Amino acid sequence: MVLVASTLGSIDSVNAQSMPSQSQIEQLKSLPRSQQEALARQFGIDPSMLDQINNQSSSSSDQKQEQESVVFPRGTRFDDNGDPIIPEDLEEQFTRDKDELKPFGYELFAGEPKSFSPTGYAPVPSSYIMGVGDTIKVQLFGKENRSYDLTIDREGKVVIPDLGELNVAGLSYTLMQELIQSQVKERLIGFNAAVSMGELRSIQVFIAGEAYKPGSYTISSLSTISQALYLAGGFSDIASLRSIRLMRAGEVVSDFDLYDLLLKGDASDDKMLQSGDVVFIPTRGDMVTVKGEVKRPALYELKGDETLKDAIRFAGGSEDSAYLSSAQLQRIVKGKRLISTVDLTSERHLNKELQGGDVLTLREVSDSLDNSLLLVGAVTRPGHYEWYEGIRLNDVLRDSRHDLLEQADLAYGLVVRETGPQRDLSLYQFNVAEAISGITEENLVLEERDQIVIFSRYQTEEQEEQQLSRFTLTEQERQADERQEMLAEYRQAFLKDLVQSKTASEEDERKRLEEERQRTPLADLFGSPDEDDVDIADEDLALYSRDKLLEPIMQRIERQRTSNGNTPLVYVAGEVNHPGVYPLVENASVSRLLDAAGGVKDSAYLKRAEVTRFEFNKDTAQTDYLSVALKDVLNGEADVPLQGRDRLNVLSIPEWQNTYEVTLKGEVRFPGTYAIKRGETLTQLIERAGGFTDHAFIEGAVFTREELRKQEQERKKILAQELQREVVSNMLTGTGDSRVSYSEVRTLLADLLSAEPVGRLIMDLPKLLAGNGANNVQLKDGDTLHVPSRKDSISIMGEVQMATSYRFDPELTVDEYISRSGGTKEKADEGRIYIVKANGAIERYEGGSSWFSFSSNSQLGPGDTIIVPMDTTYTENLELWSQVTGIIYNSAVAIAAINGL
Repeated sequence: MVLVASTLGSIDSVNAQSMPSQSQIEQLKSLPRSQQEALARQFGIDPSMLDQINNQSSSSSDQKQEQESVVFPRGTRFDDNGDPIIPEDLEEQFTRDKDELKPFGYELFAGEPKSFSPTGYAPVPSSYIMGVGDTIKVQLFGKENRSYDLTIDREGKVVIPDLGELNVAGLSYTLMQELIQSQVKERLIGFNAAVSMGELRSIQVFIAGEAYKPGSYTISSLSTISQALYLAGGFSDIASLRSIRLMRAGEVVSDFDLYDLLLKGDASDDKMLQSGDVVFIPTRGDMVTVKGEVKRPALYELKGDETLKDAIRFAGGSEDSAYLSSAQLQRIVKGKRLISTVDLTSERHLNKELQGGDVLTLREVSDSLDNSLLLVGAVTRPGHYEWYEGIRLNDVLRDSRHDLLEQADLAYGLVVRETGPQRDLSLYQFNVAEAISGITEENLVLEERDQIVIFSRYQTEEQEEQQLSRFTLTEQERQADERQEMLAEYRQAFLKDLVQSKTASEEDERKRLEEERQRTPLADLFGSPDEDDVDIADEDLALYSRDKLLEPIMQRIERQRTSNGNTPLVYVAGEVNHPGVYPLVENASVSRLLDAAGGVKDSAYLKRAEVTRFEFNKDTAQTDYLSVALKDVLNGEADVPLQGRDRLNVLSIPEWQNTYEVTLKGEVRFPGTYAIKRGETLTQLIERAGGFTDHAFIEGAVFTREELRKQEQERKKILAQELQREVVSNMLTGTGDSRVSYSEVRTLLADLLSAEPVGRLIMDLPKLLAGNGANNVQLKDGDTLHVPSRKDSISIMGEVQMATSYRFDPELTVDEYISRSGGTKEKADEGRIYIVKANGAIERYEGGSSWFSFSSNSQLGPGDTIIVPMDTTYTENLELWSQVTGIIYNSAVAIAAINGL
């Protein structure tokens, strides 16, 4: 009922989001007009809107109601006025499972008769036998016009005025017309006659056996066996459609095979009924099931010695996608179900006789394309290409400018080939640029179903966006959907052995691969991963990166073994652009592996590289080390073959360092970014920069370091977690006086996490410069020295009435500066007041008899900051509270010093 409502609601877009299917609309249209309107009224739909479905005007609805069918769908009930009542299982009729195989032909006659009234307006065939009760219309024209409606009486006669009795019963319709016309012409001078049928007589027949509603039916004298079956509601669930018997006076007049009518349109055995006839429907015989790639999968009834060819004919023939050479036939033999393979292209197999209970399944042809090549990766036109004998790489990739994307790696490509009954992978590496140029060694001859893989020279999307133009990326985005489809097909080719269903989604495959990797990390086969072998998140990888395109290949190839029992994988570490695990290719060598790894870095030590090789004997394993002259390999003067499980280590030039940069800002004579050498110190760099200006406030210099900044960031996260745990613990145990609200805790945590980490290295720069190199600071990449101008201010922060800055006055004490700020707040911890010196050093108040007495060597100076922290007893004795607020205050002091440049 819900779907019917959706169907009706879709008429005026009331329920457009639940559009009915075409089959549901057809089922609705099959209902009579009265029942459609009853449904419309029930669900509040204007009945006139039904005309949009029925494709008819409202003016024609009255005419349709006059000609309304007397047969309704099964389950229809009728009220006292004879109008149909909505069946209780109407929703079930609309939502029945379309995939469920059902016996063929039963639904075509399924109906519910409303009445058994004869049909009065059907055309009369010339062979129709006139009988008692038929009405004849006779029109006389000539000297005058006369019209008579004559009924054949019980004696088989009709009486025509001025003509007399004529015996017409038993005559055919044509002979009856000829008889009356000839008698009129002969006996009534000046008259001619036009003879036609009036109302037809009704006859009574009995429908017995496995009818839906067997019994006695009053039907038209023109009715045939099939029409009577329709009025009887069709068949029961166990009725036979192949041997419907018409019995007259105890003898079988016709044996009607309904399949002849349904499959061939042959109605020669669909005899016309006579009064007193019996239509007998026996129980059905043996059934066979035909399913799979056929046009009409269903259950079919057997009759006689029918064969597999007949079964295919019953099912409407095979689909174009059916694999006829290997169909499946299941058969019950001596209580066991056996299976056999039949070739439906063979006449011998097609003539194999069927048995009851047989199940014939036609399967689909393989998705793999024969006579084809697959091109994927960083190419402009990925997809399938025709394969022919002798085709080479440059027949597919003709021009690097037009056939490859801008990011394509011209030094590394792969041809992936399945070989042998186990479908093991063989990989052939080639130089893309040289193959396109036609160099024979690289321009490989391709075989059927080869896959050509072209990689990007970048590993991450970020690298691609930095290196490629926006125009290039936009052009690629236009074809993103097509490229994704080809990548999915490429992955499916290798993953179908790893997933349980060929229809598994790309997400399922990715999860399966992730599980495989977690169980057996490929890099673990070669010992501890190299520190340069960075694990990049899948969502950050470039679309055609090595990691993305090699992943499905290596998951398949990991299960293979080379001739010496090794896994066909190799590993390259050290000074190469893309270190990691790579599949072992045919004719693998050090030079091939270096190309796969994107070449060597500038820091590579060219005199020597090292190959670690694991040799497995029958009982032992042995490790060998092979020295490689890397310069000779790169020049093409030498090469070293590789085997499975080999590890190539490209060493770094001794004491090599990348370009390290340090920045000097503020009051130095020549500020800027300087390239430094390994071991250079801060004093040496300041000397290179010409020293400081006359306005430099050296005591307040801020020296920052990147690694310290990262440590501060991690420390903040840990403190935030610890503070949260401490607050929750106090709440659960009832510790403290609960004067801190939840909002205050959240505000403090937000301030902590939002405070920018500085990474300040606290130092006394004047003392460092005067130390003649003693305790000097050795510089690192990314270090920054901020030298402010001279300051003459004192700042005060924390739990004071007004946090601000004052002009430095050497005569004023700490308590006087606090008094000038309005004094401390109620939350202030007056016992933990401390001073952040201009150089970042911290001096705490140590207590004493005098108010704000500090150690004898401590005094306020320009650029210092007084910090009045919060009392932790006010915050439920949260000891971490002081640490958190301290970090916030100190970060603010450092940032203020840097921003003051």
